[in-house]
Amino acid sequence: MGKSIALAAPTGRAAQRLSEITQLEAKTIHCLLEFDPKTMGFKRDNQNPLPHTAIVALEASMLDLFLASSLVKAIQYGSQLLLVGDIDQLPSVGPGQILADLINSGHVPVVRLTKVFRQAQQSAIITSAHQINRSQFPTIEPISDNPVSECLWHGGGHHPKHGVKAISEIITDLIPRLGYNRATDVQVLCPMSRGLLGTRNLNTVLQQLINPPSPDKVEITRGGNLLREGDRIIQLTNDYNHEIFNGDFGIIKAIDLEEIEVTVQYGKHTVVRTRADLNQIALAWSFTIHQSQGSEYPVVILPIYTQPYMMLSRKQLYTALTCAKQLAIVVGSKKAISKALRSSDGQLRYTRLQQRLESAFLHPTIAI
Repeated sequence: MGKSIALAAPTGRAAQRLSEITQLEAKTIHCLLEFDPKTMGFKRDNQNPLPHTAIVALEASMLDLFLASSLVKAIQYGSQLLLVGDIDQLPSVGPGQILADLINSGHVPVVRLTKVFRQAQQSAIITSAHQINRSQFPTIEPISDNPVSECLWHGGGHHPKHGVKAISEIITDLIPRLGYNRATDVQVLCPMSRGLLGTRNLNTVLQQLINPPSPDKVEITRGGNLLREGDRIIQLTNDYNHEIFNGDFGIIKAIDLEEIEVTVQYGKHTVVRTRADLNQIALAWSFTIHQSQGSEYPVVILPIYTQPYMMLSRKQLYTALTCAKQLAIVVGSKKAISKALRSSDGQLRYTRLQQRLESAFLHPTIAI
């Protein structure tokens, strides 16, 4: 079509995936719009629009009101915007439900991918995800040493401490037996950060199992958090100077106790984190389902218990399950899954975008 294309996504992980899929350069939306840390604003706007005539934004369900508004303002008149996303996944952390409102307005051309193609028809992960989306209890194979499907269920007892034990046994015994590397292939996703089955406690447990202390591994404790050489970490903030963004994974390669510096390998980037910015990183053996959005992992372990009662929702369950590429293991209670299936979202969002779009198309002189 002769278009000049820009590819973007809300997070660094999603942008990396988009680049891998298309074999073209993809950026975070902040980078595409040239975010300026000095002014805390974007250099690209309606006065200085993007030079591209076609913009593709992946994981559009993650777009909040501010970022979506900034993106649209920076698109020159006559250019095309293609939003790709899944409204059945968790909504944005910030305000709004941009993708859902655009679709529900009925005034934006929409293509829905509903057909499950042959290579995925036998996938238990895909089948279970579709069942969850329809609020049906998923048909999941009970866990065993010789599973025949990609989606497994572990009862795990009714108390979180049983869940911690079950996850530890899966990581220690089953994962290596099935041919996966527990240090690089497995991601534990949790509904929340607090509690026995929250990310904070599980990160401590998993760190001891996957990357235990050793005389040849230097470790450091800052703010109550222990970091060790070989640990997998997640970036918690955007670092525009080093082109490292919120949600990016890294591996701790070295720790200098004299200078209080931690050297982290983020894909192709090696960044030295000083004492002042150690609070920008955290252990990533486990993290929240929200943090996982836009990512894929060979193996996902998902603890679902009734303790984070208000956090359970169908979208949480669906989002976590669809992050698994090869194997998903659900650990928990059937009562918790039933509770999640009855709740599509933890909180109703009050927005006006859909109504304003409808009014604008009925009365073209009205500004949205």
